[in-house]
Amino acid sequence: MWYYGDNMKNSLVILGLALIVAFPVSAGTPLTGKVIALDAGHGGGETGAVGVCNGAEVIEADVNLAVRKELKVLIAVGEGTAHEVAQLSSRQDRVADAEAAGSDVLISIHHNGSTNTSADYAQSFVTQKNDKIFAGYIHPKIVNALELPDKGIKNDGYGMTVYGSLPGVLTESYFVTNTDAACDFLNYQNGATNTRVQKEAQAMYDGLVAYFSANTGGGRGRNK
Repeated sequence: MWYYGDNMKNSLVILGLALIVAFPVSAGTPLTGKVIALDAGHGGGETGAVGVCNGAEVIEADVNLAVRKELKVLIAVGEGTAHEVAQLSSRQDRVADAEAAGSDVLISIHHNGSTNTSADYAQSFVTQKNDKIFAGYIHPKIVNALELPDKGIKNDGYGMTVYGSLPGVLTESYFVTNTDAACDFLNYQNGATNTRVQKEAQAMYDGLVAYFSANTGGGRGRNK
């Protein structure tokens, strides 16, 4: 049996304290404690835009849900909470659902459509000043990740950002009616990686981290 004298015991205590100081418990990430409302546009019987790849239809509502699913996983890994906004018919009701969950910010996920199957660019919509600040962190990440022409952030009083008080952005990240984009989504459904869906979700996550790193205050959801 080993016997440690008082001096040795004191030394061990000091060493233990030093290790605690040297290796502090993690203080979390910029998303820790944050609630991000994720609205998958359309749904509830509303398809949104419809693309075609080799005769197979690609429904915008399905693409929106896929991006939300991927982003929700990333937010959880980042120690944040993703609130899936209920797919209600009224935009006002969707915003109320996001606010009732105590959300800090809102992302309304959409994708564009056109009769021109070659059309493809990224665009986002905001309404209020705090929306544009938030969108300034999200939209550029999407443009860079997807390497698409940038149509910018439009203050157009469009979509869910018209209602409520949450800093929010409505994203139209690309055209599901673009033939390449439609085929890319089918590849995603068949298990492909590094598709537009995953790139878009990662870009949104990176934008959220950047936003909350620079804006430490909470959002304005109910009871915040």
